Amino acid sequence: MSDSCSHSEHKTKSRRRLTTAFLIYGIMVVGLLGFFIVFPDMKTHGTQGEGAPIQTAAKAVRYEAVVANWNRFRNKGARADAR
Repeated sequence: MSDSCSHSEHKTKSRRRLTTAFLIYGIMVVGLLGFFIVFPDMKTHGTQGEGAPIQTAAKAVRYEAVVANWNRFRNKGARADAR
C-alpha cells in the first residue's frame, strides 16, 4: 500500500514541477510579447532615426578637441624630425 502512495506522491510532485515550469515559461513569453506590443518602435540605446548615432553638441566639441590635440601632437613630432 505504501508503494502506491509513494508513486502517486512522485507523480504529483513531477506534475507540480511541470506545471510550475510551464507557468514560468508562459509568464516570460506573455511579458515579452506585451513589451513588444506596448513599445513596438523602441530603438536601441544610442541610435535615432535610421540608426544614425545620437551626437550631442558636447560630444561634437569633445571630438573636435581630441582631433585638434592629436594634430598638435603630430605637428610637434614632425617639427622635431625636421630638425
